[in-house]
Amino acid sequence: LIEGLCDLLGFHPHVVEGVEESSFVTDPQAAFPVFYVYSDIVQPVVVGHVEAPLLRVVRISGKDGDVVNAHYDRPHYVPVIRQSFQTIEIELRLNSGALVPFERGKVIIVLHFRMQQIL
Repeated sequence: LIEGLCDLLGFHPHVVEGVEESSFVTDPQAAFPVFYVYSDIVQPVVVGHVEAPLLRVVRISGKDGDVVNAHYDRPHYVPVIRQSFQTIEIELRLNSGALVPFERGKVIIVLHFRMQQIL
């Protein structure tokens, strides 16, 4: 089994011969290190089998407890559902749908808006 699949199924990397049972629990999030950024101002898109106001999927690297830093050189534009707003709600969620737990530190999100170009 290769490393990512081993983590997903709960095995150590090795060659599987016959029927084996893992001594570890399967971890569906192990092979997909991402979290999802949702916002109440963006137009919902299809995510899996539901529509959700997904702003971006952020890839995570490092170990549990490490600082996550994601920087994007090019803006990612998504349609907004309102022309004016007083507040913007942002949610960061894991694959399981649970909120990303924060023990300390800051979350800084920079949003860039532009008018939709009509061709």
